[in-house]
Amino acid sequence: MRTWRRAPLAAAAGVALLVAGTACTGEDEPDRPDDSPRPLPTAFEGELPPGVGGEPLRHLHGPGAEGPSVLDDEMGVRISSVGDAFLISSNSEEHHVLLGAEDGETLWQGERHIQRYGSDSDGSPVLVVEGRDGGTRIIGDDGETLWQGSGGRDTFVGGSVVRRPAGWSADEPYGDYTVSIPGEGELWEYTFAAPPEGGGDGAGSGNADDSAEDQTSAAPDPDRNGVPVASRDGVLLLDDGAGLLQARGITDDDAGGLLWSIAGDDPELAGGTDVQRPRPQVVGDYEIPAEQGGEGGTEEPPDEGSPDAPSPPEGDGSPSPSGSAPADGGAETGGAAPEDETGEAPMRTAVLVRWTVPEEPSVLSLHDLHTGELLWSLSEPGANPSSDEFAPPPLPGALYEPRTGTVLLPQATGETPLIAVDLAAGEIRWRFEDEFEQSISPALAMGGYVYGDAGGGDGSGVQVVLDAMDKDVVAEGLGAYVEAVTREGYSIVVSDRQRFVFPPPEGPGAEDTGPTG
Repeated sequence: MRTWRRAPLAAAAGVALLVAGTACTGEDEPDRPDDSPRPLPTAFEGELPPGVGGEPLRHLHGPGAEGPSVLDDEMGVRISSVGDAFLISSNSEEHHVLLGAEDGETLWQGERHIQRYGSDSDGSPVLVVEGRDGGTRIIGDDGETLWQGSGGRDTFVGGSVVRRPAGWSADEPYGDYTVSIPGEGELWEYTFAAPPEGGGDGAGSGNADDSAEDQTSAAPDPDRNGVPVASRDGVLLLDDGAGLLQARGITDDDAGGLLWSIAGDDPELAGGTDVQRPRPQVVGDYEIPAEQGGEGGTEEPPDEGSPDAPSPPEGDGSPSPSGSAPADGGAETGGAAPEDETGEAPMRTAVLVRWTVPEEPSVLSLHDLHTGELLWSLSEPGANPSSDEFAPPPLPGALYEPRTGTVLLPQATGETPLIAVDLAAGEIRWRFEDEFEQSISPALAMGGYVYGDAGGGDGSGVQVVLDAMDKDVVAEGLGAYVEAVTREGYSIVVSDRQRFVFPPPEGPGAEDTGPTG
């Protein structure tokens, strides 16, 4: 497998310095007065980053700009994407603007803290914004308010509103819960029962004081229920704090009915530990072809380059959750699902779960959201205990590239800080290994590419573009870099002190479905 090419990066930097030095010493170049700065460009010039195509729709700074005033913040701004929109946040104050990617329309403005990203019941991304009196407000990527709650007991979990017990904490999560849907009212009331004394529940942080015998002696009991941690398509996932993940229906016909459950010490999961039952953490949910998924219970794949390592697949079917073609030069993987009457492969929703214990390698497993079918599982190289118990998805730091079906997952411990997992096959495609690779901070992914900062994390480095299939360097040291990209593929590209908005490479309608939580 090809890997990083360091020489071109160093050479490019050397050439840039040489050219800069020559330009500064040229006798024919007149000195530019300090009070006459070079105007901001309004037309894009230079080489486009891979994955970006077409002509710019608009620029955001200077004459004729179509950007909001928040872009003039003296301390700069942060720009990210929320579904099909761009989110611009001021660095000097709590000021946020949500812009339509295609037309630049202001969809929403707010001056309260954004707590996290989330998703609606259909997987559409949302913003969880701090509300009044300790409550929250949910903003969709169209700028509409989907739900607004007061007080700290009500929390928004994947389109469902969960009322927790009074005085709730991750260490004491037991009590009465109510699950409702905005606009539809209450669907299910239940009690999360505390474990029997000596049962070794381990809720909260996997208490270090509990013995291994206590942690593994009590059999998982779905009747105790648990804390809602994720919701999608009428399915609510509960974590009981003792290593059991269960799925319950939250529809009018099946409110609270048990659909499936799995424990962290299930023999079908890869790896395993005798110390204590691993805790589940939902990474995200994904739309995948209906016949996608490797065999369950797989062990950790051999190291890359070993005689036992699998060869790159040569199939002609796409594993992409969007069913789109792979990026130019990228191989497709997996088998193609049969097409339905519309000509599109049937899809299903799958949920990716990370099973963790404090000091043992974590385990990943992919399940059909509605049936619980185990599609595959594998051991990760690092130990990845959750720092936020009962945290809803998406997993912080995780990235998903839908065209190749690649999930990038940070590793908290071990020799590698990040792995790339083939969502179709349940195999590690590649991992960051040497010192240079470990300095890369992946920021976003689209169109078969991963974009990362190769600097020290302070924004002073260069952007490196990798092939999501094999981590080959596709571009480095370009004068332009991709700052944000929406679900549909609209991108903001920064070049020569200017921001340009580009359409999707294939034009509007080439939508990919990304990870949700």
